[in-house]
Amino acid sequence: MRIDVSLVPGEILAKDASRSVVVVIDVLRATSTIVTALASGCEEVIPAESIEEAIALANGYKRSDYVLGGERRGVPVEGFDLGNSPQEYDGPRVAGKKIIIATTNGTNAITEYGVARDIFVACFLNADAVMEACRAYKDSDFVLVCSGQDGRFCMEDTLCAGLLATRLAEETGAEMSDAARAASLLYQQRKESIEDELLRCDHGAYLVGIGYEQDVRYCSRQSVLSVVPKVYDRRVIRKAHGGKEE
Repeated sequence: MRIDVSLVPGEILAKDASRSVVVVIDVLRATSTIVTALASGCEEVIPAESIEEAIALANGYKRSDYVLGGERRGVPVEGFDLGNSPQEYDGPRVAGKKIIIATTNGTNAITEYGVARDIFVACFLNADAVMEACRAYKDSDFVLVCSGQDGRFCMEDTLCAGLLATRLAEETGAEMSDAARAASLLYQQRKESIEDELLRCDHGAYLVGIGYEQDVRYCSRQSVLSVVPKVYDRRVIRKAHGGKEE
Protein backbone atom coordinates (compact mmCIF):
# COMPACT_ATOMS: atom_id res chain seq x y z
CA MET A 1 0.00 0.00 0.00
CA ARG A 2 1.17 3.48 -0.86
CA ILE A 3 -0.20 6.95 -0.20
CA ASP A 4 0.49 9.68 -2.72
CA VAL A 5 -0.66 13.30 -2.83
CA SER A 6 -1.18 15.46 -5.88
CA LEU A 7 -0.14 18.83 -4.44
CA VAL A 8 -1.31 20.67 -7.54
CA PRO A 9 -3.98 19.70 -10.08
CA GLY A 10 -2.67 17.31 -12.74
CA GLU A 11 0.56 16.47 -10.91
CA ILE A 12 -0.66 12.85 -10.78
CA LEU A 13 -2.33 11.93 -14.07
CA ALA A 14 -5.68 10.16 -14.03
CA LYS A 15 -4.24 7.19 -15.93
CA ASP A 16 -1.60 6.73 -13.22
CA ALA A 17 -4.32 6.55 -10.54
CA SER A 18 -6.52 4.05 -12.36
CA ARG A 19 -5.89 1.26 -9.81
CA SER A 20 -5.97 3.54 -6.77
CA VAL A 21 -8.61 4.87 -4.45
CA VAL A 22 -8.75 8.59 -5.21
CA VAL A 23 -9.85 11.15 -2.62
CA VAL A 24 -10.64 14.58 -4.08
CA ILE A 25 -10.23 17.58 -1.77
CA ASP A 26 -11.37 21.17 -2.32
CA VAL A 27 -11.80 22.59 1.16
CA LEU A 28 -12.68 26.12 -0.02
CA ARG A 29 -15.29 25.30 -1.03
CA ALA A 30 -16.53 22.69 -3.51
CA THR A 31 -16.06 19.48 -1.54
CA SER A 32 -17.25 21.16 1.66
CA THR A 33 -20.40 22.20 -0.21
CA ILE A 34 -20.95 18.72 -1.67
CA VAL A 35 -20.53 17.08 1.73
CA THR A 36 -22.95 19.55 3.33
CA ALA A 37 -25.55 19.11 0.57
CA LEU A 38 -25.49 15.31 0.86
CA ALA A 39 -25.66 15.50 4.64
CA SER A 40 -28.72 17.73 4.20
CA GLY A 41 -30.52 15.03 2.21
CA CYS A 42 -30.01 15.97 -1.42
CA GLU A 43 -30.54 13.07 -3.81
CA GLU A 44 -27.18 13.37 -5.58
CA VAL A 45 -24.66 15.93 -6.75
CA ILE A 46 -23.81 16.17 -10.44
CA PRO A 47 -20.51 18.05 -10.94
CA ALA A 48 -20.12 20.03 -14.16
CA GLU A 49 -16.87 21.15 -15.73
CA SER A 50 -18.27 24.51 -16.85
CA ILE A 51 -21.22 26.82 -16.42
CA GLU A 52 -22.38 25.89 -19.91
CA GLU A 53 -22.28 22.18 -19.11
CA ALA A 54 -24.22 22.76 -15.88
CA ILE A 55 -26.98 24.52 -17.81
CA ALA A 56 -27.04 21.74 -20.42
CA LEU A 57 -27.31 19.08 -17.71
CA ALA A 58 -30.11 20.98 -16.01
CA ASN A 59 -32.08 21.07 -19.23
CA GLY A 60 -32.41 17.29 -19.01
CA TYR A 61 -34.52 17.43 -15.82
CA LYS A 62 -37.79 18.87 -14.62
CA ARG A 63 -37.26 22.26 -13.03
CA SER A 64 -38.72 21.00 -9.76
CA ASP A 65 -36.18 18.16 -9.53
CA TYR A 66 -32.90 20.07 -9.29
CA VAL A 67 -31.04 22.98 -7.78
CA LEU A 68 -28.47 24.72 -9.99
CA GLY A 69 -25.40 25.99 -8.18
CA GLY A 70 -22.02 27.39 -9.07
CA GLU A 71 -19.44 30.13 -8.84
CA ARG A 72 -16.67 31.82 -10.71
CA ARG A 73 -13.92 33.52 -8.72
CA GLY A 74 -15.97 32.79 -5.60
CA VAL A 75 -19.00 34.76 -6.79
CA PRO A 76 -22.39 33.10 -7.52
CA VAL A 77 -23.27 32.67 -11.20
CA GLU A 78 -25.98 35.02 -12.36
CA GLY A 79 -29.24 33.15 -12.91
CA PHE A 80 -28.24 30.11 -10.82
CA ASP A 81 -30.20 29.15 -7.72
CA LEU A 82 -27.24 29.01 -5.37
CA GLY A 83 -23.55 29.86 -5.34
CA ASN A 84 -20.82 27.76 -3.72
CA SER A 85 -21.40 28.65 -0.08
CA PRO A 86 -21.79 25.34 1.78
CA GLN A 87 -24.17 26.88 4.27
CA GLU A 88 -26.61 27.66 1.44
CA TYR A 89 -26.91 23.91 0.89
CA ASP A 90 -27.86 23.13 4.48
CA GLY A 91 -31.62 22.71 4.72
CA PRO A 92 -34.92 21.99 2.97
CA ARG A 93 -34.01 23.83 -0.23
CA VAL A 94 -31.77 20.89 -1.24
CA ALA A 95 -33.48 17.93 0.45
CA GLY A 96 -34.64 15.37 -2.15
CA LYS A 97 -33.17 17.40 -5.02
CA LYS A 98 -30.43 16.80 -7.52
CA ILE A 99 -27.66 19.38 -7.18
CA ILE A 100 -26.01 20.38 -10.44
CA ILE A 101 -22.94 22.43 -9.64
CA ALA A 102 -20.00 23.99 -11.45
CA THR A 103 -17.06 25.47 -9.55
CA THR A 104 -13.70 26.87 -10.53
CA ASN A 105 -11.57 23.97 -9.29
CA GLY A 106 -13.22 21.16 -7.34
CA THR A 107 -15.84 19.87 -9.76
CA ASN A 108 -13.23 19.59 -12.51
CA ALA A 109 -11.01 17.50 -10.25
CA ILE A 110 -13.89 15.10 -9.52
CA THR A 111 -14.63 14.50 -13.19
CA GLU A 112 -10.95 14.15 -14.15
CA TYR A 113 -10.32 10.94 -12.18
CA GLY A 114 -13.27 8.90 -13.44
CA VAL A 115 -11.07 5.88 -14.27
CA ALA A 116 -9.94 5.36 -10.66
CA ARG A 117 -10.82 2.24 -8.68
CA ASP A 118 -13.08 4.34 -6.43
CA ILE A 119 -13.43 8.08 -5.86
CA PHE A 120 -14.39 9.73 -2.58
CA VAL A 121 -14.95 13.41 -1.86
CA ALA A 122 -13.37 14.81 1.30
CA CYS A 123 -12.83 17.93 3.34
CA PHE A 124 -12.23 18.69 7.00
CA LEU A 125 -15.96 18.39 7.71
CA ASN A 126 -16.08 14.65 6.97
CA ALA A 127 -12.48 13.56 7.61
CA ASP A 128 -13.34 10.84 10.14
CA ALA A 129 -16.04 9.37 7.91
CA VAL A 130 -13.72 9.24 4.89
CA MET A 131 -11.06 7.56 7.00
CA GLU A 132 -13.54 4.89 8.06
CA ALA A 133 -14.43 4.23 4.41
CA CYS A 134 -10.77 4.01 3.42
CA ARG A 135 -10.05 1.38 6.06
CA ALA A 136 -12.04 -1.13 3.99
CA TYR A 137 -9.38 -1.05 1.23
CA LYS A 138 -6.75 -3.41 2.61
CA ASP A 139 -4.81 -3.83 -0.64
CA SER A 140 -5.17 -0.50 -2.41
CA ASP A 141 -2.96 2.49 -3.04
CA PHE A 142 -4.41 5.90 -2.26
CA VAL A 143 -4.10 9.14 -4.21
CA LEU A 144 -5.19 12.29 -2.39
CA VAL A 145 -5.93 14.99 -4.96
CA CYS A 146 -5.67 18.64 -3.96
CA SER A 147 -7.90 20.64 -6.31
CA GLY A 148 -5.75 23.72 -5.84
CA GLN A 149 -6.59 27.24 -6.92
CA ASP A 150 -6.38 28.13 -10.59
CA GLY A 151 -3.91 25.31 -11.19
CA ARG A 152 -1.65 26.28 -8.29
CA PHE A 153 -0.77 24.87 -4.87
CA CYS A 154 -3.06 25.86 -2.04
CA MET A 155 -2.53 25.55 1.70
CA GLU A 156 -6.03 24.48 2.71
CA ASP A 157 -6.25 21.39 0.49
CA THR A 158 -2.72 20.31 1.40
CA LEU A 159 -3.49 20.55 5.12
CA CYS A 160 -6.53 18.32 4.65
CA ALA A 161 -4.53 15.88 2.53
CA GLY A 162 -1.89 15.89 5.27
CA LEU A 163 -4.49 14.98 7.88
CA LEU A 164 -5.74 12.04 5.79
CA ALA A 165 -2.23 10.89 4.80
CA THR A 166 -1.07 10.97 8.42
CA ARG A 167 -3.98 8.89 9.64
CA LEU A 168 -3.86 6.44 6.74
CA ALA A 169 -0.17 5.79 7.35
CA GLU A 170 -0.67 5.39 11.09
CA GLU A 171 -3.68 3.08 10.79
CA THR A 172 -2.69 0.96 7.79
CA GLY A 173 1.10 1.08 7.81
CA ALA A 174 1.05 2.29 4.20
CA GLU A 175 4.17 3.87 2.73
CA MET A 176 4.02 7.59 1.98
CA SER A 177 5.43 9.31 -1.11
CA ASP A 178 7.56 12.42 -0.70
CA ALA A 179 4.51 14.58 -1.45
CA ALA A 180 2.43 12.71 1.13
CA ARG A 181 5.18 13.12 3.74
CA ALA A 182 5.40 16.84 2.98
CA ALA A 183 1.64 17.24 3.39
CA SER A 184 1.71 15.20 6.59
CA LEU A 185 4.52 17.29 8.08
CA LEU A 186 2.71 20.51 7.19
CA TYR A 187 -0.48 19.27 8.82
CA GLN A 188 1.32 18.15 11.97
CA GLN A 189 2.94 21.59 12.28
CA ARG A 190 -0.37 23.42 11.82
CA LYS A 191 -3.02 21.03 13.18
CA GLU A 192 -3.77 23.17 16.24
CA SER A 193 -4.52 26.25 14.14
CA ILE A 194 -6.54 25.00 11.15
CA GLU A 195 -9.12 27.79 11.29
CA ASP A 196 -6.43 30.47 11.44
CA GLU A 197 -4.55 28.83 8.56
CA LEU A 198 -7.68 28.81 6.40
CA LEU A 199 -8.47 32.42 7.20
CA ARG A 200 -5.01 33.62 6.15
CA CYS A 201 -4.26 31.31 3.21
CA ASP A 202 -4.53 32.98 -0.19
CA HIS A 203 -8.01 31.78 -1.13
CA GLY A 204 -9.34 31.98 2.41
CA ALA A 205 -8.25 35.60 2.69
CA TYR A 206 -9.83 36.29 -0.72
CA LEU A 207 -13.13 34.78 0.39
CA VAL A 208 -13.05 36.80 3.61
CA GLY A 209 -12.48 39.91 1.52
CA ILE A 210 -15.61 39.31 -0.58
CA GLY A 211 -17.81 38.57 2.41
CA TYR A 212 -17.49 34.82 3.03
CA GLU A 213 -15.62 34.73 6.34
CA GLN A 214 -18.29 32.49 7.91
CA ASP A 215 -17.84 30.00 5.06
CA VAL A 216 -14.12 29.79 5.77
CA ARG A 217 -14.73 29.26 9.47
CA TYR A 218 -17.35 26.61 8.74
CA CYS A 219 -15.03 24.75 6.34
CA SER A 220 -12.33 24.55 9.03
CA ARG A 221 -14.53 22.45 11.35
CA GLN A 222 -13.28 18.89 11.64
CA SER A 223 -15.32 15.68 11.44
CA VAL A 224 -18.74 17.17 12.17
CA LEU A 225 -20.50 15.35 9.30
CA SER A 226 -20.61 11.58 8.82
CA VAL A 227 -21.45 11.44 5.11
CA VAL A 228 -18.95 9.90 2.68
CA PRO A 229 -19.61 11.13 -0.87
CA LYS A 230 -18.69 8.51 -3.47
CA VAL A 231 -18.56 9.10 -7.22
CA TYR A 232 -20.49 6.80 -9.54
CA ASP A 233 -20.56 7.60 -13.24
CA ARG A 234 -19.84 11.31 -12.55
CA ARG A 235 -22.59 11.48 -9.92
CA VAL A 236 -21.77 11.93 -6.26
CA ILE A 237 -23.96 9.98 -3.84
CA ARG A 238 -23.98 9.25 -0.12
CA LYS A 239 -22.06 6.22 1.05
CA ALA A 240 -23.29 4.90 4.40
CA HIS A 241 -21.06 3.35 7.04
CA GLY A 242 -20.52 -0.36 6.54
CA GLY A 243 -20.03 -0.01 2.78
CA LYS A 244 -23.67 0.31 1.73
CA GLU A 245 -24.80 3.08 -0.58
CA GLU A 246 -27.86 5.11 0.33
